[in-house]
Amino acid sequence: MKSYVFGRFMVEGRLQRLVHDGRIVPLKPKAYDLLCVLLARRDQVLGKDELLDWLWPRQDVGEANLTQTVYELRQALGESASEPRWIETVPRRGYRFKGSVLERTQKPAPGAPDSLAVLPFRPLTSQPEIRELGLGIADAIILSLSATRRAVVRPLSAVLPYANSEQDTLAIGRLLDVDTVLEGTVQQFGNRLRVSSRLLTCPAGEDLWSSTRETGVDDLFATQDVIARQAADAVAGHLEYERPGPPLSPHGANHDVHALYLKARFCWQRWVPEASRQALEYLDEAVALDPAHAPSHAWRAAAWSTLGILGAEAPRIVAENARAAARQAVELDPSLSEGHEMLGAVQLFFDWDLNAAARSLDLAIELNPSSANARHLRALALAVGGSDPAALAEMVRALRADPSSLIANSDVGMLHYWGRRYAEAKHWFETTLEQDPGFAHARSGLAFTLLELGEADGAVEEMTRAAEHRGRMGTGELAHVLGRAGRRDEAGALVQKLLESNETGAVDPYQLVLAFLGLADYGRTIEWLGRAVDYRSRDLVLLGVSPIVDPLREDARFQNILQKLGLA
Repeated sequence: MKSYVFGRFMVEGRLQRLVHDGRIVPLKPKAYDLLCVLLARRDQVLGKDELLDWLWPRQDVGEANLTQTVYELRQALGESASEPRWIETVPRRGYRFKGSVLERTQKPAPGAPDSLAVLPFRPLTSQPEIRELGLGIADAIILSLSATRRAVVRPLSAVLPYANSEQDTLAIGRLLDVDTVLEGTVQQFGNRLRVSSRLLTCPAGEDLWSSTRETGVDDLFATQDVIARQAADAVAGHLEYERPGPPLSPHGANHDVHALYLKARFCWQRWVPEASRQALEYLDEAVALDPAHAPSHAWRAAAWSTLGILGAEAPRIVAENARAAARQAVELDPSLSEGHEMLGAVQLFFDWDLNAAARSLDLAIELNPSSANARHLRALALAVGGSDPAALAEMVRALRADPSSLIANSDVGMLHYWGRRYAEAKHWFETTLEQDPGFAHARSGLAFTLLELGEADGAVEEMTRAAEHRGRMGTGELAHVLGRAGRRDEAGALVQKLLESNETGAVDPYQLVLAFLGLADYGRTIEWLGRAVDYRSRDLVLLGVSPIVDPLREDARFQNILQKLGLA
């Protein structure tokens, strides 16, 4: 990971922060991004329009936004426009970084770990509340240590897949690309709890610190906070981080509400329809207990959106429910990143409003710069808006926060696929499938990529496997691949199946768009595209970038549809 040193400042690429003489300099995400692009292209004058497009792609913002961001950056660097040391204004042209810069690949200093994963504490007894307590302790420690910004702390979404894992701790640490791992166990004896925790280096497995504590079980939520505070303080002290400051209790929730919220998060990350429905049940129960719990409303929006993305619910129903839940979260707690993040997802996938999505996701990142999901969504918004280099840069930031995320790794493949870099796309899809051979999203992307590489038989094989887990989406995708592979009779049989199902309203019209495209029946493709617009099919947001529809790009009817959707 690149870092830049200039004067007594250092931009630490891996930690995404600016430091001066070893002390962190507070910097908003936009000002940090501006500094990074000026440093990366320091021999060039960057025009104002170019910087506006880089920082606020497809957003209707004026030059005043850039001027304010430059001002904030100069303030952080201790200079002014009249006496610039680092940021030079070139009249009527733009800005340039001036001064000597040393570029280097950043490596952790010996004995100074800079990345940490806090694994869910494993229950050693069978009580359900003890399992929930283990998740809650990990969540609280992550929140506390993340606030110090002294290290990359993997988010809850990164460690949740390992809550029931029998994998070795160090193997998990390697997958999460961290150099320290905190593991723990929780055990109940009557009305007493014993919590053991251990901090290990990775991959060596050196025991840096360990502790065993006993406490009562009268108030599990208070117990969780006490244990998490003690563990967070001990880890921060041992690794020479700043002591965690804010209270650990998340958003004032009681134990039952927070336990339901964590169980929903655990379900949601599986990324299959039945798990999203289970997550909704938990979250509905949570908001019934506490209607003011903003995180539960935000993740209700996420669960609804996922059902739409996976084709398990009609887009209009999904959008209505997800939008209402996200707006409720924002209204209850405007400082909660996840509320703006989920609202941005609805605006991107179901409203096709790239400008609104970009504004919501920018705000989410400003509130929580380390949010892997917000940066992931922003990367997708940038990509479908045609800002390919910026999208890749944003996805790199998402992967820094959560390098083992299956969906993020797979979507790096999608970015390359949309950018017509098929060899790179194939590599990313195959790498994701090495992590989880059953991840159908990556296998579907691999099948489409193999088509573009001329490997039709491989594409059919991969899409046949993916269709087993793609639900309603799988039939149209398989018909498309079969048609392009020359297996028209098989493709036609699937088209007939889709048409019959459509009579009962069980088919997203975009599946027939894919099927007729595969058969090169462009007249019927355009007909079903019109129906997909009326249905508000989620995948329409990809029309501007997807290679699948390249045969239609010169068709005036297709261009009219793009104009109607605001994607031209």
